[in-house]
Amino acid sequence: MLDSLGPEVWVADGGIVSFHGFEYPTRMVIVRLADGGLWLWSPIKKNAKIEGAVRALGPVRHIVSPNKLHYLFLGEWQAAFPTAKLWATASTIARCRDLKFWDALADDPPLDWAGQIDQAYFTNSPFLDELMFFHRVSRTVIIADLSQTFSERFLKLHWPWWMRRIARLSKMIDGCGYPPIDYRISFRHRASARPKIQALMDKHPEHVVVAHGEIIRKDGEAFLRRAFSWLH
Repeated sequence: MLDSLGPEVWVADGGIVSFHGFEYPTRMVIVRLADGGLWLWSPIKKNAKIEGAVRALGPVRHIVSPNKLHYLFLGEWQAAFPTAKLWATASTIARCRDLKFWDALADDPPLDWAGQIDQAYFTNSPFLDELMFFHRVSRTVIIADLSQTFSERFLKLHWPWWMRRIARLSKMIDGCGYPPIDYRISFRHRASARPKIQALMDKHPEHVVVAHGEIIRKDGEAFLRRAFSWLH
């Protein structure tokens, strides 16, 4: 149920969700902070098994949404852990008015995880802003939709032939890691994003976890160089 990716970081894969009629996998990241509390990124659909596995790691203190598309299961995790702080981008907070958020996130991490998890905020696309994270201890970069690494097996199982072709041409596949073509086309002021990606590469990440696709378990720095080559 929980896959240990490195020191104090785990991933858990959830079910398939539909987005504009196409099937996408879901994935959650759990980080145990220095105080023993847990930081949950993009929670998957909750059930007794995954909730029990998370509770066994420690108390949940933070629940984080990286962008306004990753909100479906925030409410049920907040209900299960009512003392946890719920964090998101301002656009997510505006979308989920029925939820109680602690604060909006941007480039500077809050004191709760400053020095442990770094973050970069990308507002370049008018359609989707996104937070990218870096867990220092495990040297893990965490990405929601700015990189997608679908395997050929997943595409054959879940996407029609013509969408598989688009995914390959768009390089939204394992080994490339580009985002969807509409995200790239709408991505403005690319020069402002390049230093943030370079700063992540300068940290020499080993792992890269994406919400949709294959996890990069080694040579994360080289992967980021390929996955964001479209910015140049």
